[in-house]
Amino acid sequence: MVAESTLRGKVPSVLADPFQPSARDAALTLEEIAHLQRRTRTSLGTPWFPLVCFGAVNLLSAAVIAADGTGALAPLWIVAGGAAMLVTRRHYRRRAERRGVTGRGRRIWLISAAMFTGCLGAGVVAGMLGGEVTGLLAPITLVLAGYVVLGWLQRSALAPLAVLPGVAVAIVLATRGQPPWLIELAFGAALTVAGVVVRAVAERA
Repeated sequence: MVAESTLRGKVPSVLADPFQPSARDAALTLEEIAHLQRRTRTSLGTPWFPLVCFGAVNLLSAAVIAADGTGALAPLWIVAGGAAMLVTRRHYRRRAERRGVTGRGRRIWLISAAMFTGCLGAGVVAGMLGGEVTGLLAPITLVLAGYVVLGWLQRSALAPLAVLPGVAVAIVLATRGQPPWLIELAFGAALTVAGVVVRAVAERA
C-alpha cells in the first residue's frame, strides 16, 4: 500500500512537467525572443542602403559641379536628395513589414529629415559665407554628426564608422586645395563603397 501511494504521488508530477514549464524555462524563452528581436532590428537598421543611395546622389552632384559649378546643387539635392529619402524610407518600411518588426522608426526618420534639411541649409549658408569648398564641407560634417546620433539610437557604431572614411577623405582633399567636384566625387564614391561593404558584412553576420 505504501509503494502504491508513493507511485500515485509521483506519476502526476512527472506527467505535469512537460505542460508546466519552470520559471527558468520561461526566462530562457523570453531571453531568446529578445535576442532574436535585437538581431532582426539590427539587420533592418543596417545602413547600407542609404549609403549607396546618397552616395549615388553625391556622384551625380560631382558631375553637376564639374559642369556648372556649385550653384545648381541646392535644386539638385531638393529633388534628388528628397527622392533618395523617400526611396530609403520605403525600402526599410517594406523590410520591417515583411519581418513583422516595430521599433524606433519614427524617431529615426525625424532625425534623418532634420539632418537632410540641416545639410541643405548649411551648404547654402556656408557656401555664401565661406566659398564653394566650405559649402561642401559643412553638410558633409553634418552627415557624420547625424550618423553618430543614429548610431547611438541603434546602439551601434557601424553607421558613423562607415561614413567616417568619406568625411576624412573630403577634408584632406579640401585642405590640399583640390577642386570642389573632386571632393564631392571622392565623398560619394566613399559612401557607395562603404554601403557595399556594410551590406556584405551584414549578410555574413
